[in-house]
Amino acid sequence: MARQDELRSLRIRVLIPLTAICIAGLGGTVGFYVLWREQGGTWLDALYMTFNTLATVGFKEVRPLDAAGRWLTMAVGVTGIGGAFFLFSVVMDYLVTQRFLDVRGRRRMQNRIDALSGHYVVAGLGRVGRRAAEELREAKAAVVVVDPSEEVEALAGERDYLHLQGDATEDEVLERAGIRRAKGLIVTTNNDATNLYVVLSARILNPNLFIVARADEEDSVPKLMRAGADRAMSPYAIGGRRLAHLMLSPGAVEFFETAMRRGNQALNIGEIVLVSGSRMVGRPLAELSQETGATLLAVLRDNTAIAAPKPDLVLATGDRLLALGTDEQLERLEKMLLAPR
Repeated sequence: MARQDELRSLRIRVLIPLTAICIAGLGGTVGFYVLWREQGGTWLDALYMTFNTLATVGFKEVRPLDAAGRWLTMAVGVTGIGGAFFLFSVVMDYLVTQRFLDVRGRRRMQNRIDALSGHYVVAGLGRVGRRAAEELREAKAAVVVVDPSEEVEALAGERDYLHLQGDATEDEVLERAGIRRAKGLIVTTNNDATNLYVVLSARILNPNLFIVARADEEDSVPKLMRAGADRAMSPYAIGGRRLAHLMLSPGAVEFFETAMRRGNQALNIGEIVLVSGSRMVGRPLAELSQETGATLLAVLRDNTAIAAPKPDLVLATGDRLLALGTDEQLERLEKMLLAPR
């Protein structure tokens, strides 16, 4: 909205001097023609005299000027030349101001990014990238969007995302996005070779980074995994499976879509990792359900999923718990799992 108001103000400021120049040109041409008509003057003579006056060329008068002609010449000069100088000042003021604001805005944006830690970086602001950033925003996670296109300023600005215009394949751009301090990276460009390069660069800069990459071709999935991605998937394959599941089990798909949608106050699915030193290490799973009210769906241990775990299952360091519940229940569960002994 502020940008639109600024452009509207600029149009008004430019229109005023342009109108003055047009009035000077038209009025001068008509005026000189009227003054010289009885002397055999033509419209071309009048237009030429007006042009000489506005352009400050300084050639002699086409025909002799009386007092009225001299007053007309001064009026044309003041109006036209004044309008031209005013137009020049408006344009220069706008260009200088925009350049100054752009530099200040980029510096301010970089300072905000430098203050982040444990955030998520989204490389690529296409349809997939925008959706991923929206989901992270709904989960109240800090997000930095990186894209080389000029549209990133407008797209990210509309949604108030922290953003950088740059190529994520360059280490310097990833460094500016705070990749060493980031918790995760989502690579969503529509080019598998670019995604591969971004994953490889990010993995070198931050070995502990959790990376999820998009693959346009199914054959690219294992390559992205070998390059350092923790997860790689094709949106088309996921979409195809989702459509098939909607046909076979629509109720189940709708339930999980509701549970996985961030911002839903009724139901959510969360994943919490049991860290070393937690007071829940060595304790039975039943204590979590009793104190938090969340439903434990599965425990991921040593790359093995324990579905519908029994209440007497003893928790161990590194266990990843998938739980179903409200935001409040999941928050209580996370606090219990992260609480020290």
